[in-house]
Amino acid sequence: MFITIEGIDGSGKTTQSQRLSEWLEERMHTKTIRTYEPYAFRDVILGSKGISPMSELLLFLADRAEHVNNIILPAIINGHHVICERYNDSTLAYQCGGHGLNVSHVKSIIASCKFPEPDVKILLDINPELAYSRVKQRHNLNDKFESEGLSLMKRVSEFYRTLAGYIVIHCEAMNESDVFAKITSELEKYI
Repeated sequence: MFITIEGIDGSGKTTQSQRLSEWLEERMHTKTIRTYEPYAFRDVILGSKGISPMSELLLFLADRAEHVNNIILPAIINGHHVICERYNDSTLAYQCGGHGLNVSHVKSIIASCKFPEPDVKILLDINPELAYSRVKQRHNLNDKFESEGLSLMKRVSEFYRTLAGYIVIHCEAMNESDVFAKITSELEKYI
């Protein structure tokens, strides 16, 4: 399976990705590849303060092309599960919801890239204020998106909620184990 985990910074994507990877390997007896975006051009993208939203979009899509060709497709072809933190919907949420690009235009650009579609998409939905407080505790908010602060997180969070096709986990009132239990309960329907 190709699974994506989406959500704003501080929602728990990395924690749940790690737990889910271990669970899938044990449950399905198949290797699971964990990965995340940005992938190949991470330092360029996260350090690119001041570039236009369209340039940012194109950087993300170039990064995704490398990611798909080097990690995601080879893993799928070799019969492994893939869990990816952030994917196409992050691009929509951040570039459209966060930075104001036209949704239909961005969707058509993404569609033209013909990236593989996930089998399952998980959205970790959390209050932006809580997520932002987690992010501030973690480190110094020095990447491009974290430095844009709470207002960006609110816009992105609102946009994620407009997208369809997710297993939505409302995780702010749950602890890490409860979130994981909810994810695995929902995933059992797909296995």
